[in-house]
Amino acid sequence: MIHKIMATAQMAVRGRTGGGVLYLMPDILMKVVYLVPVMFIWRTLGESGYEAEMSVEQLLSYTYVNALLADLTIVETYLSAWNYDTRSMEAFTRPMPVFAQVISRTMGEWVPMLLLFSLPMSLAAPLLGVRILPRTLWALPSLALSVSLGFAFEFLFCCVTIRLHNVSWITYVIRSAVVSFFSGTVIPFRILPFGMDRWFQYQPFGSLGGAFLSLYVGSAKALEVIPAQIIWNIVIWIAAAVWFRKSRERMVSFGG
Repeated sequence: MIHKIMATAQMAVRGRTGGGVLYLMPDILMKVVYLVPVMFIWRTLGESGYEAEMSVEQLLSYTYVNALLADLTIVETYLSAWNYDTRSMEAFTRPMPVFAQVISRTMGEWVPMLLLFSLPMSLAAPLLGVRILPRTLWALPSLALSVSLGFAFEFLFCCVTIRLHNVSWITYVIRSAVVSFFSGTVIPFRILPFGMDRWFQYQPFGSLGGAFLSLYVGSAKALEVIPAQIIWNIVIWIAAAVWFRKSRERMVSFGG
């Protein structure tokens, strides 16, 4: 099984880089275009006497690390495109569990961007005055739990797509909007007003990238984050496995 997983990941890497490095430049450029203005906003707030639960240094690190690990903090797979092409049929004809296929393929697709964007930007961080070293080593298991939960949500949203009779694009747009906001990767929960951070922190999406980033920059404690991530991983993975098993026949029937 391990050999199959590695082979699938390697094929995903080759597929991602098949058009050459220049093919990835638009994605890299978009990440930079997102990162620069947000960092400028945080620095401007710091110069204006900004006061909140997070320091400007933490906000800069939060945004910077999120950009470096964007594929991991918000997991997206090819599941959202399943029901209008042949990928759903291919997944069931290969001698490998569907869950393992999706996870290994997605992780393989992460590698080129991690090497071509995340690594160089990590080396450039000190020159930009940004701290990227984690405040606690608990950030590492938190990232693993965040990635695991992200895959579980992907399978759940795939089931939603199947139940809505193949409206893949609508499901993808709704999913992207909901997860981006409620995960805390764009706006840190700690700077939300009226004590909203507590409510957002413990809802399911709050255990995604925002939980990891909060630990990474030291704006949250491990005892507040890790237990919630473990609980939501258990709950969501059980729900995803059960619902996906019940949805498989509907998905295959749509493909004819």
